Amino acid sequence: MRLLILLIGLLTVGLVAGKSAPGRMAVRYDNFKVYQVTIETDLQMEELRKIQEHITVHFLNELAGPGRTYNLIVGPLFQRSLENTLNFLEIAYQVIVEDLQKLLDEASVGDDSHMEWETYHTLDTIYDWVDQQCAAHDYLECKVIGKSHEGRDIKSVRLSKRSGNKAILLEGNIHAMEWISSATVTFLLNQLINSEDPELQRLSEEYDWIVVPMVNPDGFVYTHEVERLWRKNRRPNGHMNTTGACYGIDMNRNFDYHWGGAGWNIDEPCDHWFGGEEPNTEVEILSLQDFVSSFDDGYIRSYMAFHAYGQYVLLPYGHTNTEFPPNYEQMKRIAAAFSDAAAEVYGSTFTYGASGLLNYVVSGAAKDWAYGVKHIPFTCTVELRDKGTFGFFLPSNQITEVGIEVTAGLKALVNKAQEEGIFD
Repeated sequence: MRLLILLIGLLTVGLVAGKSAPGRMAVRYDNFKVYQVTIETDLQMEELRKIQEHITVHFLNELAGPGRTYNLIVGPLFQRSLENTLNFLEIAYQVIVEDLQKLLDEASVGDDSHMEWETYHTLDTIYDWVDQQCAAHDYLECKVIGKSHEGRDIKSVRLSKRSGNKAILLEGNIHAMEWISSATVTFLLNQLINSEDPELQRLSEEYDWIVVPMVNPDGFVYTHEVERLWRKNRRPNGHMNTTGACYGIDMNRNFDYHWGGAGWNIDEPCDHWFGGEEPNTEVEILSLQDFVSSFDDGYIRSYMAFHAYGQYVLLPYGHTNTEFPPNYEQMKRIAAAFSDAAAEVYGSTFTYGASGLLNYVVSGAAKDWAYGVKHIPFTCTVELRDKGTFGFFLPSNQITEVGIEVTAGLKALVNKAQEEGIFD
């Protein structure tokens, strides 16, 4: 989509120098708007795909088909042209964000001197907190499971208070821009370690917990220092477009399970959703796969990947909307327990079911690899808040609420999974 024109018309509004890294410029989005369009017909879908041929846009969602809404970012120079085009095509739209930069400022890093869950944090602060917890608790086993392309640590924490437990794995921030993912995963880990809630204490005694809070450290740092909208990792992928070399692979499209079969622009090297030239090309996911495979078969009984946004509990499979896992009905009952419990806290509703059915058909996701290759009996992708008002840029004042509702959902999910025999 040549959409990885990450500068999205920035020359028209100017780049503002940032202090984040020597010699780098931080991309800003002053007066950029986020439009939400409603696509009702195949013809409208076809025309929406063509819009980028004459208007510089940044699609925030994969274009799956009609009957859905899609969010797109447009700079000041092209806003009137976009609106005229949408009106001509009779595509309904609304402006959901008037000034994207203002929203980004509200969802930025605040006090980064210590770890808490009222603001977002840098990688250094997250990892410092992980190290502090590891040093303070002898039931935590902490490892560097691999290095990213740029040489950053990929860290893991395994909480185990009792031998013979089965394990639950929590994965965070495989997509760089989804800051709420690692914020939620670390919130959950903190609850399991430090909460005085009897139910959480019981869960931390009766189950082992494996947490990989940051699968994509290079991309995450890049979103803090250069481009907040970055999704992929940062390995040059060998292709170029009009802006220069293209970087990155969407690592949640690169797992070797029905790889490359479906997905919007997964074969476009300069796009956000590029799944790679072949599966298992990225050192980060190979490190994650090797780490998962290092445990005995049958030890990890649940794999949960945390993403933004949409409020879903997405189950296998992603590559099809007509084929379902053998224990799909069981998985739906477990996901329903999460959804019901999470909704009781603040009213956030989580829709559950197969991702290819509910969301869009796409291949090569972590949860499908964990289920289809590693035979982990309950796997899912939890898409966190919200349903599109703030999307990937959830304000930091919602982090704690997200953590609390997900904690409630997780407790119910584990108890239901136990009842269903997942941990047998």
